[in-house]
Formats: sequence, C-alpha cells, structure tokens
Amino acid sequence: MRRKPLIVILAVLAIGLLFALPVFTGKPAPETAQIGGATAPVIADKSAMPDDMPPDDMPMQSVAEEETAMAAPPPESVVVELAPPPTPILVEEGTGAGDPETLPLTSVNPETALPTLAETDSYVVQRVFFGTDRKETEPDGSGPTFGTGRATALSLGTAQITIPRKAHKSGKVERPLSITLFRVTIPLQREDRDKHMTIHKRSLLSPSEFRAFAGQAAAQSQTYAGTALVFIHGFNFGFDEAVFRTAQIAHDLDFDGPAFLYSWPSQDRLASYVTDTDSADRAAPFMDEFLDHVFETPGVERVHIIAHSMGNRALAGLLVRAGTRLSQRGRAFDQMILAAPDIDATIFTTVAQHFTAAANHVTLYACGSDRALLASRKLRDDYPRAGDVPDDGPIILPGVETIDVTGPGTTMFSLNHNAYVESHSVLADLRLILTTGLHPPAIRLPSLREKVLERGKYWLMPE
Repeated sequence: MRRKPLIVILAVLAIGLLFALPVFTGKPAPETAQIGGATAPVIADKSAMPDDMPPDDMPMQSVAEEETAMAAPPPESVVVELAPPPTPILVEEGTGAGDPETLPLTSVNPETALPTLAETDSYVVQRVFFGTDRKETEPDGSGPTFGTGRATALSLGTAQITIPRKAHKSGKVERPLSITLFRVTIPLQREDRDKHMTIHKRSLLSPSEFRAFAGQAAAQSQTYAGTALVFIHGFNFGFDEAVFRTAQIAHDLDFDGPAFLYSWPSQDRLASYVTDTDSADRAAPFMDEFLDHVFETPGVERVHIIAHSMGNRALAGLLVRAGTRLSQRGRAFDQMILAAPDIDATIFTTVAQHFTAAANHVTLYACGSDRALLASRKLRDDYPRAGDVPDDGPIILPGVETIDVTGPGTTMFSLNHNAYVESHSVLADLRLILTTGLHPPAIRLPSLREKVLERGKYWLMPE
C-alpha cells in the first residue's frame, strides 16, 4: 500500500524532467497551439512526424479527401479571409530609342494621365477609343489585334495613330502600297511615319479606365468642348482600317474631343457581303453596351454619331430594339449623320422614326455614283438603297435632311463610297454641322441648292 504514493511521486518527477530537459540541452521547448479548445504540439521537425500524416507533396485533393474521411471537425472553427488579388497595372512600353514617350502608365487612377506618343515636326498623334465585338487575335508589335471572327463579349481599348504633317491630304488615309492575294496582304513599301498613317500603340482598357481616360480627352477639348464623336464603319472593313478612318475623320474635322470607334466584325473582303450583313445585325447588344460607356464618360455633354454604309444597318438594329439602354436616353444624340446608308429604301421608311427619335437632327448623305451601293442594289433585284439616288431623286422623309452629294462624290476609278470623308465640300459641311448645329442645310452652307418635289424637299451639293 505504501508503494503506490512512491510510484506516483516518481511519475510526476519524470514528467517534470521531460519538460525541463530542453532547457539544459539548449533545444527549444515544443510549441503548442489551441485547436478547437484543445492544446496540441506543433511539430517543427518533419522527421518526427507520425507515419499517418500526409507528406508535403501529396496532391491537395488527396489531402482534402483524407481530411473529410477523418472525424468531425472540432466545435470551434477559424474563418480565414484571403486578401483580394492586386489590381492589374497597365504599362505602356516604349518602342525603342528615338521614340519620344511620356512617362509610363503605372496606375489606373483617373487622375493619372494616359501615356501618349509625343508629337514631332514630322507627325501628329490622334487617339481613338474603340469598342468591338471582334475576336482578339495574336498581338503584333503595336499591341492587341482583332480579326474577323465574332466574339461573345465587348472589348474596349484605345489606339494611338500617327498622321504625317506634310504628306497627309484631307480625306485620305495614307498607307504603304500593298497587294492582297488569297486574303494575304503583301506590303510593297515599308511604313514611314513621315509618309504614312501608322498605329503606334493599341491598348485594352477596363470599362472604368475607358471612361476615365476618355474623360481626360474631353476635359482637354476646346473647339468641341464637352463633345464626343462616334464612328461606325461599313462593309468590307478590317479593324485597323476602321481605326485609321476614325483617326482621319477626327483629324480632318479638327475634332479635339474624344473620338470613338465601334467596329463590328466585318470579314474585310468583297465576297463576304452576306456574312457582313449577319455580323452587323448581331452587333446591337454590344453596341448598346459600348454607347453606354460613351454617354457615361465624364465631361461629355453631347454625342455626335456618324454611321457609314452597312454601319447604318447595325445602328438600325440597335435603334429598333426595345428595352435597350440607349432607348432609355430619349434623344441621346445631338447630330446623327447617315453616310450612304446600305439599307433597303422601303424598309428605311418604316424604321426612320427610330432614327429621328434618337437624335436632335438627322442628316443623310446620298450619292448616285456610289458603286458599292449600286452592287448592293443589283443583289436585290434593283431595289434602291437608302443612300442611293434613283432617277426620281433621293429618299425624303420627315425629320431627315437629305443631301445629294453625287456631284462632289464622283471620282473616276473609284467606288465613290467614301464621299462623306473624301470630298472637301462634304467635309466642310460636316464640320459646320458639328460646330454650328445650323439647320436646314442651306443656312450653314449657302452653296447647297434646295430641290422641291411633290413628296418633299432635299438639298443638292454642287460639284
């Protein structure tokens, strides 16, 4: 009976010696942690791990499965909140020695200036803000590129275009000579910023960056203060071609506000007219989202829009849809320019009220020598297009001011499909529309002759 207390005393001394031993040997005492209200040792020496513990290289799924098979978790659990991932940083890289650059963009803060290539004595720089439902393709030396495929989401971005000071002619897009065989373009000249328009940089932007940086452009405008200009291209346009055309229009109009481009996935070839028609028809929801960003751009108080050729079909597809964001804005646009609209004339008469309801003023440029519209007409058993000028005159509708630009828009060996931007007379009228807003046409440009028919009146631009 006396041996039991002695055994207990010896056991207590042994346990105390066990915990005191590390102090004499210099080894740290085992750490403990509170888990579910119980105390457990923390094993620092992996060689001392029990055989039943999972190794470090065990797949996470195996560990999870093993833990699930174990006993129920302790009654108390710890919730660990992971920090959100860092915000992506946009950095515009320089193009090498000899290229004057501003400081790189290191923040998406709206107060940060958008990096822009510095202008020189040889060229000016025109920035274009774009939206597109084209599929992105492999990037080139200027950044992300877009092809002819159809995307399932809207992409937003910006591009910097150089325009030669001396070589540029109003209404022209100067590019190196090239030939295209089997959809492969072979350049015959090297790009030269002194002679050609070039794309210096393309950059993708988030919606908040897109609005913030476009707002910076709006804040810097003087001639077109508080104004945005939107261009929608037509049939047979590649993405870069549309960017160049937008830059040319903005430059030749001396437009100093934010210039926007919407580029739908045209196949960029004459043989794909039917496919382009379908692509234009499906662009409506993406265009609606894009225009919403334009209208929400800080500092933008009015928006002008120019739709060319089949781009009018894309715009019509949006305007006739119910429940769109655009439809909730009422007369969203100030000046709406319909350039050579490739829409059946009789169909246009039934949807024209959607155009006039969306803008304060609608101007339609028609051209009787437009060979592209003539080809479109022939595909449809000779039914005229809205941008055509048949023998009995152009289309005349309430709320739409039609101007016949056949005279100045006729050039030998040309499709005459770009009279709205290539003719000096048409460009002059377009500039007056956007700067003065004067209507009817003869008030702003006295050279326009009023023509009165039984069904209404239109205006004729002399050669």
